[in-house]
Amino acid sequence: MKILKFIAISFIASTLFLGCTDGFEEINTDPYNPTEAPVQGIMAAVQYYEFAEPRFLTWRGNLIYSSQFANQFSYNYAGAWFGADAFQNNQGWTNAIFDNSYKKVTLSSRNLLKTYTETNDVNGVAVSKIMMSWFFQKMTDIYGDIPYSDVIGAELILENPKPTYDSQSSIYKGIIDDLKVQIDAIGSSTTIIAGAEGDYVYQGDPQKWKTFANTLRLRMALRGRDAFIADGDQAYIDQVISECLASPLIDETNQALLKRSESALILSFLDGGFEDVYHGFGGIGSKFTIAKRYLDLMDNNNDPRLEKVAVPSAVGNAYQGSAIGSRTQIARDELVTPSSLIIGNSTTEVADIVPVKVLSASESYFLQAEAAMLGYGGNANTLYQEGIRASMNFWQVNAADAADFITNEPIANLSGSNEDQLKMIWNQRWLNSLMNGYEAWALVRRTNLIPDLTDNTNFWVTQPNNGAIPKRLPYSSTEAVSNADNVNAAITAQGPDEMTTAIWWDRN
Repeated sequence: MKILKFIAISFIASTLFLGCTDGFEEINTDPYNPTEAPVQGIMAAVQYYEFAEPRFLTWRGNLIYSSQFANQFSYNYAGAWFGADAFQNNQGWTNAIFDNSYKKVTLSSRNLLKTYTETNDVNGVAVSKIMMSWFFQKMTDIYGDIPYSDVIGAELILENPKPTYDSQSSIYKGIIDDLKVQIDAIGSSTTIIAGAEGDYVYQGDPQKWKTFANTLRLRMALRGRDAFIADGDQAYIDQVISECLASPLIDETNQALLKRSESALILSFLDGGFEDVYHGFGGIGSKFTIAKRYLDLMDNNNDPRLEKVAVPSAVGNAYQGSAIGSRTQIARDELVTPSSLIIGNSTTEVADIVPVKVLSASESYFLQAEAAMLGYGGNANTLYQEGIRASMNFWQVNAADAADFITNEPIANLSGSNEDQLKMIWNQRWLNSLMNGYEAWALVRRTNLIPDLTDNTNFWVTQPNNGAIPKRLPYSSTEAVSNADNVNAAITAQGPDEMTTAIWWDRN
């Protein structure tokens, strides 16, 4: 793994517009002062900012916001910097998620697409567009309507620096349709893309990216299914789901995982993730714990993943988690610590940290299990159990312990009504999404998996969300100034620019 080799180059390429000329022949011998940005460096820039996220985005977007919204990680303990009511907006952080992620990734993505287009690398073009699709799905699920059609081309500098905001329904359909175009473009080709050294997910293998695209398409089709049906597009979405299920989907031989770093941090603001947030600051203010709902679901069902993700509390030796929104803030040493698989042992001991799940085998199986429950074919229980098994393999659970859990625990076998069985699938998919708060948050919004808080005596049931899980983040205030007409048009179309405004697919 050479991910650190391109970090500085990637940052420069994404902020100084390097690499927009015709030649990408060589990297400068000094990797921190490149004269040109090679295609592998641009690829690394896209993947790093999209999939891994540097410290600031990991902290604000993934930890403080989406993982707390989804009841997975928690800062609600005595002495935390971000405790109490977790369902609040800090506009500076919200701005950063858009300004420091959206703008940089779209710039680097266009740079990558331009490079592959100019060199006639057909598979490279397809991979660039597939990665674009993953990113725009993530961003539209955070904000709702966003710029899409004006920013997905191969022009490095936009002719219109004030892009229009597309409706989420058109973005979803656009991505779903374009993924099929890229799948067909790759076809049976096995030609490795240029810049494969910067592809930390699949090392330039187009067939693996093709399977990734099909699985991403299934994720989006199931997430948008209720909304498509409500809009009169059931025939369209039924066809998409059936097409996805008829083609190869991710399994444990080709899941999309990205190993961040196996050595000490060099530039924490670029390279740091969960470990840097947890260990990189003094005191207990930054030392997030795991939420009560997450731990209880495992602890109450003898789940062997529990001891893999959490270390018992220093006081009481218990798997006690922090209740999101509780007015009672427990002492930090009475709560679990995330395991070394999540936070390493320090900022210099990070080799144990599991890879980033860009799109995992376990999620693929749970998607297929849900599709089976909805009548699209397949054995839902078999797929459900394969999802559990793949998740346990990821968390390094002994195979015998995993088999024992699947054989003997009632939660590992689908039962009850269709609604009950769907909820079981969603809960396991939710457990599996730990460390990817964005996907966990999207899942709980679509399924209403986590009830609203209503007890204002014991929990924070306060404005603006009144105990309800936020439905979106407000738009960037810097974007609202620089692109005011288009932001205002999006607000008029979508609804008030508030955390309580449901986005298109949130119909339940």
